Amino acid sequence: MIKNWQELLDAVTLESNKIGTSKKISSLKLQEDMVELWLNENVYREKLLDWIKFTHSNAKWMKTATVASKLRIQGNEKFKECDNVGSLMLYTESVVHAPRDSEELSLALANRSAALFHLGAYQESLQDIALAFQSGYPTSLHYKLHMRRSQCFSRLNRYMEEVEALQSAQKCLELMGDVALSKKSSSKRNIELALSKASSQLRIGSTENISDSPKTFCLPVPTYGENERFAYASAALDLRYSQEKGRHVVANRGVQMGDILFVERPYAFVVLPDQYRAHCHNCCSLYMSAVPCEECTLARYCSEACRQESWDQYHQWECHGGLELLNSIGIAHLGFRVVLKAGPLRKLQGIHTKLQESVSQSKDTYRDKQDNYRYVYQLMPHLEDMQHEDLFQYTMTACMLALYLTYCTHYFTEEANPLPPDELLQNRKSTVCFVGGLILRHIAQLVCNGHAITKLDKTFPENENREVLTEHQVRIATAIYPSASMMNHSCDPNIINSFYNQYLIVRACRDIPRGGEVFNCYGPHFRHMGTRERQEILRSQYFFSCTCKPCSLPGQQDFQERFSALLCSECSGPLLRTSESPHRMACGDCGHRQNISSLVEASFKARALFDEGSVALDVGDMAEALKMFESCWHLRRHCLYRSHRDLTVCVDQVAKCYSMLGDYAKSVDCLLQCLPAVEEQFGSNSIELANELQKLSDVMMFDIAQHVPGSATYLEKHKKATEYVQRAKRILELQYGIWNTGLQDIICKEQQLEQMAV
Repeated sequence: MIKNWQELLDAVTLESNKIGTSKKISSLKLQEDMVELWLNENVYREKLLDWIKFTHSNAKWMKTATVASKLRIQGNEKFKECDNVGSLMLYTESVVHAPRDSEELSLALANRSAALFHLGAYQESLQDIALAFQSGYPTSLHYKLHMRRSQCFSRLNRYMEEVEALQSAQKCLELMGDVALSKKSSSKRNIELALSKASSQLRIGSTENISDSPKTFCLPVPTYGENERFAYASAALDLRYSQEKGRHVVANRGVQMGDILFVERPYAFVVLPDQYRAHCHNCCSLYMSAVPCEECTLARYCSEACRQESWDQYHQWECHGGLELLNSIGIAHLGFRVVLKAGPLRKLQGIHTKLQESVSQSKDTYRDKQDNYRYVYQLMPHLEDMQHEDLFQYTMTACMLALYLTYCTHYFTEEANPLPPDELLQNRKSTVCFVGGLILRHIAQLVCNGHAITKLDKTFPENENREVLTEHQVRIATAIYPSASMMNHSCDPNIINSFYNQYLIVRACRDIPRGGEVFNCYGPHFRHMGTRERQEILRSQYFFSCTCKPCSLPGQQDFQERFSALLCSECSGPLLRTSESPHRMACGDCGHRQNISSLVEASFKARALFDEGSVALDVGDMAEALKMFESCWHLRRHCLYRSHRDLTVCVDQVAKCYSMLGDYAKSVDCLLQCLPAVEEQFGSNSIELANELQKLSDVMMFDIAQHVPGSATYLEKHKKATEYVQRAKRILELQYGIWNTGLQDIICKEQQLEQMAV
């Protein structure tokens, strides 16, 4: 049995190609007809049903008190060892695996509230205490939870609620007749002392505010206010239509760099499986203690409100083993989620005619938040442009999902007239095909219009000092933003995308004149990818040939080649390939032509030295590593263009070695030499440059600390560090909002430098 969905699709596609059936689909125009074609094929339908049954039989979604108890006991051991983080993780898994309203669930929640309290997460602790009470926590232990509630309120300086919690603890203790007299007396005294102290604080009226929760930030609003005719967009933008460009976005006034142009909530999104344990299934926010689905062990939330909203809108159709199946189908899961979010079946059937009309009205340039599904539906699916094999696989996926809804859920079942799945499929095939067709449409749309929700993550190098961290983008979820999807593509966009939880925030990354078009980048960016590769991706995935400036201007196709170029002996510019000879190149700056044999030979020698340095670094021989890297650097700067990627990597390794040896001044000097190359390749406002500046400022801070405060050297280094920190801050403010951890770190660094000033 094939265990991978893509493997199954490939096998079915190969089989259909051999007998010529897969091409049948290309002759059909309506998406529901495409679905009906394969649902009527018994062989394919049975293969899909077998896959669904196989996936369900191997699903591990069920909750068990035995597993929950085992995890809780393991958590208790960690808690006794004062490993609060370790105990929190185990208690959370116990909470997730405990059946709904079971004593095991209440015990796990209560224990997790203790770990959270010791970690200083008082709001989360209070949430778990409330859930423990709701789940039937043993009455004989209620006083303990009320005591913990009071301690949380005390830490938060919420003295009125602390008094109320202590009074509740008193009442619970009085009602307990089976507690040992000595223990009861001790608990009673503790409560009375705490009550006296809390009452005193309440009389004093202390106004000091201590918060345990992560900082919460207000969502920004579009610059110039929100557009009344273009949902989620700034009033500075207009949505327009032309035969040549289709729907596109234009500035109706001068837009300045940094202006916020969109703040859009997605119509739907799907958290990636590897992020389930960190991000809410419903709002995408980062949580500390999960509130699990009451039925399965996969879906996790930041709050009860998100759990309920998720269940009402879509999760009831994805639960009970469905998520394991959906996790295997990639972007198609989001296409499925879009249909579920559109509303119940009756609502979808009711708006069927309007949906068809909306396609013919796709030139419409008015859109509001109340009719957002219509605008998702209007997005181009490009079914007619797809290779027949791709279309076949997308259709098979949609058929499988329609069968899943039919056989594994009650989605198609009317309460007044329930039918077995086989009869349902036969008697209401038009309805099943209608829903399957919608799923197919949205899968196809998302190939072109899906957005990856990302966050900036920080990691420390393994087996090295933890002074210099690295930052990289991590995918959290996949989403659909119908308004932002109206922007056309450019390989040199004039906007920057960032995310706050599920919200997409679009800023102008340079000034846009009145009447100028607002361009997004669909992925292929000229600073990251060569022209040929960009054009291939745009043709195959987005079905157009790009004519933006980087793709059209003479010489622009050589931009990426500069960063793998050899060194011109005349002007130190980049030597680029020519058609005249493989042994001769021409400078991209001055046009000088020269033989490259000696340069190539030197570059190979440098590579060998770099490899030797890497081996020495891996085994911890810093002196040998530094020696090899510096020799490599010496060779590379005489044979490679100054912004060659290999030269930058080599200098970065030299800087790392100096930092690990504690010679921060030399490390700073090396990192400063990397900045021009990074700026030339990625731009002066790029996140790549900001990351380099972050790294540089980290080392600068350690360098400053090695000098006497107030000395000339100290003041000079302090001034330079402040300059680079502020430069990084300006870029990060443009790229992200204040909720971004990178920006928060740089602000903290700025404050530290202010305190260090003498």
